[in-house]
Amino acid sequence: MRKTAAIIISLVLVTTPCFAEFRFAVIGDTRDYSSDGINVRTIKAILDRIKTEKVDFMIVVGDMITGSTKSSTHIHRLKKWKDIIERYGIPFYVGIGNHEIESELSENIVRSIFEMPENGPNDYKELIYSFNYENTHFIMLDTEIFNNFHAIGEVQLKWLKEDLEKNQKKNIFVFGHDPAYPVHSHIGSSLDKYIFQRDKLWNVFKKYKVSAYICGHEHLYSRAIYEGVYQIITGGGGAPVTVAEEKGGFYNFVIMDIKSDRSVGVTAKDINGYVKDTFDIEY
Repeated sequence: MRKTAAIIISLVLVTTPCFAEFRFAVIGDTRDYSSDGINVRTIKAILDRIKTEKVDFMIVVGDMITGSTKSSTHIHRLKKWKDIIERYGIPFYVGIGNHEIESELSENIVRSIFEMPENGPNDYKELIYSFNYENTHFIMLDTEIFNNFHAIGEVQLKWLKEDLEKNQKKNIFVFGHDPAYPVHSHIGSSLDKYIFQRDKLWNVFKKYKVSAYICGHEHLYSRAIYEGVYQIITGGGGAPVTVAEEKGGFYNFVIMDIKSDRSVGVTAKDINGYVKDTFDIEY
């Protein structure tokens, strides 16, 4: 059922050579408990590394900030986070984490600051969405619906099935904040909180041959295969790390190379640019 791969540690600092049709980066959990709710030093260091990778765009899997129930504070923190990212000139897509959703107003605050695709379900536009890029279909899910954290729900599941049914791209990536199969501090407070819903979601991934589900929430790097579908956790963008390095506890980001031979090269790097894991996914 579960096959966990060992993390490969490289002693050589390299920029990943690009032999891809295109490439993108994924980061998650860039927050901290400072006055701005952002680990500014760490996210800038990671973005400096990502900039050298010459990615086409970047996807952020939530917990950009430590949020606030005070709307003015929440807005300030999100705007500051956005300003930091935009200075690097890298196009980006965001998903929301539990720390972005602090009140009944939070979802609309996120919508007011970020312009994401509007093809999701009626009540969740810009929070749930999909888009195509070259030969690949990208889907962002919302695992942190207000007052229904860690649940996918029937509305979102129905939309996902319809979206995948219409999709004509061979390569599919799905993103969300919560792991489906957490490995450390959020066991029981991720999508595994509602196992029946989680299993229905994973069955959809299997049916439509999703290449990987990529998420954050746990402040580490991990990759594993569950019933033929990869789960990649990249939640090391700046939030407090509470697990040993050999178990994935280091600041990290992931580079995804979509290759012309119908494979995806995945490279996980730490904040210093050292390769910590590398593998291929065939699609």
